[in-house]
Amino acid sequence: MTYSIDTENILTREAAETRSNLVSNARYTLELTLKEHATEYQGHCIVEFDYRRGGIEYLKLDFITKQIHAVTLDGKPAKEYLKGDFALYLKEDHLTEGRNTLEITYTSLFDNTGSGFHKFHDPEDSEEYMHTDFEPYDAHRLFPCFDQPDIKASYRLTVNGPSKWTYIHNTLPEHTRTKGDEITIAFKRTAVFSTYLFALVVGPYARWEDRYNRIPLGIYCRKSLEKYMDPENIFAITRESMATLEAYFDYPYPYDKYDQVFVPEFNFGAMENVGCVTFTEHYIFRHKKLYSEHLNRANTITHEMVHMWFGDLVTMKWWNDLWLNESFADYLSYFAMSKGTLFGDALEHLYVRKEWAYQQDQYATTHPIAASARDTIEAFSNFDGISYSKGASVLRQLQYYIGDEAFRAAIGQYFKRFAEQNTTLEDFLSIMSEKSGIDIVAWSRQWLQTTGVNTLMSRIENGRLMIEQQGSADNNLIRQHAIEFTGYRQSGSALVENETQKIIIDGKTADAPLKPDTAFVILNTHDHDYVKVFYSRDALATARKSLHTIEDPFARRLVWGSLWQMMRDNAFAPTEFIEMGIELAMKEKDLSILNSHIIAKIKAIVSVYLTDENRAIWMPKLNTIAHERLAKTDNSEEEQIIWFGLLLETALLSDELDYLHSLVTGAESIASLEIDQEKRWNIITRLMACGHSEAENLFSNEKELDKSDLGLKKAFMVQASRPDSAEKATSWQAFTEKSSRSTDFLRYGMKGFHWHMQKDLLTPYVDSFFEAVEKIYTERDVHYAGAFGHDLFPHWHQTPDMLNKIETFLDENGKNGDSLPALLRKQLIEQADDLKRILPILEKQRG
Repeated sequence: MTYSIDTENILTREAAETRSNLVSNARYTLELTLKEHATEYQGHCIVEFDYRRGGIEYLKLDFITKQIHAVTLDGKPAKEYLKGDFALYLKEDHLTEGRNTLEITYTSLFDNTGSGFHKFHDPEDSEEYMHTDFEPYDAHRLFPCFDQPDIKASYRLTVNGPSKWTYIHNTLPEHTRTKGDEITIAFKRTAVFSTYLFALVVGPYARWEDRYNRIPLGIYCRKSLEKYMDPENIFAITRESMATLEAYFDYPYPYDKYDQVFVPEFNFGAMENVGCVTFTEHYIFRHKKLYSEHLNRANTITHEMVHMWFGDLVTMKWWNDLWLNESFADYLSYFAMSKGTLFGDALEHLYVRKEWAYQQDQYATTHPIAASARDTIEAFSNFDGISYSKGASVLRQLQYYIGDEAFRAAIGQYFKRFAEQNTTLEDFLSIMSEKSGIDIVAWSRQWLQTTGVNTLMSRIENGRLMIEQQGSADNNLIRQHAIEFTGYRQSGSALVENETQKIIIDGKTADAPLKPDTAFVILNTHDHDYVKVFYSRDALATARKSLHTIEDPFARRLVWGSLWQMMRDNAFAPTEFIEMGIELAMKEKDLSILNSHIIAKIKAIVSVYLTDENRAIWMPKLNTIAHERLAKTDNSEEEQIIWFGLLLETALLSDELDYLHSLVTGAESIASLEIDQEKRWNIITRLMACGHSEAENLFSNEKELDKSDLGLKKAFMVQASRPDSAEKATSWQAFTEKSSRSTDFLRYGMKGFHWHMQKDLLTPYVDSFFEAVEKIYTERDVHYAGAFGHDLFPHWHQTPDMLNKIETFLDENGKNGDSLPALLRKQLIEQADDLKRILPILEKQRG
């Protein structure tokens, strides 16, 4: 029999289940040696584990490395093993029934994709930084391991390296020895947790220290970014979140320290490594940010802290139950923030995030919250709006349905019963049923194990509220909804809150009595339900006249969210949304609503949902309005930032571009608004893309002014945005050929490549995209491939021909593309679904 070595870096659920039946009680002892200015590092790993014979030929140990120097098994040289590109295979005949000790000495290369063991060079001061990122299946890029969530282990790490570097791990150092310029740090053995939660961060980091009761807290960032860090704010968020979560969970923080490290070229917002959370540097605010951006950062901080319990202490058995990590962290982070004093309106912003879920849930690629995950590639694809935002929304519905007391008691019991273990959906449901006295299994069948979003419509008839529920588009499923509604009476030109009721909708229709003078109703007040709400034409007329008079900002936010969903479903004209948006933007008191629900949506409509003819009409109108609003000297800086965003994205005519040029040169200024480094790059990118005569001079000067790593990446974005065929060809070559450049660097160029006003120049790259994309997804890492497939897809080509190209490409590659890489297939199906939604909206505008 010839044993088959994996040809892909992938782990199937079936293989993981087989292995977890054979392997248990794993322990890792790892020693790494790091050198300055090196492309590789040395490792020595001892893997101890109990083995139960299973009648297999080889046991797979996941491991990617450049070279293995020595392998010993139970103290003896191991010669009969197989080594593939992604794993090492041990012959079962050589394994002991019971305890085994495997030692491997090796040399590995650093990664430059943002995952694995990523290395970064800071161009400002030539310092080097390294960090790990392993979710869902990358720990074996650093050390040999059983890289799956249900083979939990403890880890004993020792690192040798330059003494000028800081070394941050999941635990505190136990012993430190310095000899000249070299240091050896032996960390304490960790608690038991899954391989993907292992962390090592290295480099000359700036550090700030604080405490929360017994827990030491640390914040770290690159030296060159130290001047931008605001540790007091981050520590305040951290302390408040930890206090709230410990009290709500009735379970103390389970680890011995809590570090938060802002690392370069991170692929996501953050990662919940045990006691050592890593964050993207985008959360280091180099310039003035909106309140909503501060809240989003605080939410990410709290989200990762929730993971210390949900995900780290108690972990899903396999990635099909990813939602047990992400949905809980997503919801409970907003919920915990709402209980504090720093961001008491956090649940309003959970509603903003739900737009991600609504969009994802209406794709053909949607999946149940409790999803399938046949392998680690499918697991990666499930890190989406369903596992995060829909799951969070449904948990909020569950909490409202059974009551907070039962919900809270179940969570506390969950941690006590399953600490340091792995769980499944059934474990969660049994505890929720036990504590609530309600059959949550039946509830879960309609919410966790189905797809699609319902739509509610209402009308007032003979003193009653009449509600109609529409089934999900894909399966016509009708669900039970626990929902709140608020009625308003008309008082002059104002809408005044009149009554609030909780009702259960259990079928296609429902009704409830109203007070006689209730004239307008908002369904799903305070957003307890996961559902779309549509309004009648009469209700829309009332909203346009009086929405701004409703005192509760959450209520106003809900109506704007409904209007956006109606626009996307072709039930409300995009031009009508713009008209109503601009009209009420002048009267909106809440700047978060102004930004998230009005101006941001108007920019999206102009970019995506208008015909070229309507775009030509509305862009100069919107640019003029933005210019006029920016001239108001009594505006706050935050309001000026919002209107400046609209000004920038609608600038196209020569006088509009000249005004941007005058802002970046200082010839003109805007009251209360600094044209900071970020805005300078954004203006120059716009001017370059539009072919402004002074763009090249500005670009040349800016490159000399900003030598930071972000400056270099922004410069590449400007280059890629040049309206020049030779520059486009050079950029395309950089994107499609193997490069020593990091994924993050190339991602910036991708974001500058496509522009609506460059359609003629970009037409050849429609076919080029389809010619290149399969190879990219086959040969490159998932982060790079995902960026290529999203950012370099020609979104501006909104035609039936483009839809046909996608569908033809899919059909030529199996049944609906099933022979394509799974992530590519998913992305193309979603892009086709977007076009199926956009094309009728465009056609309706043409009459």
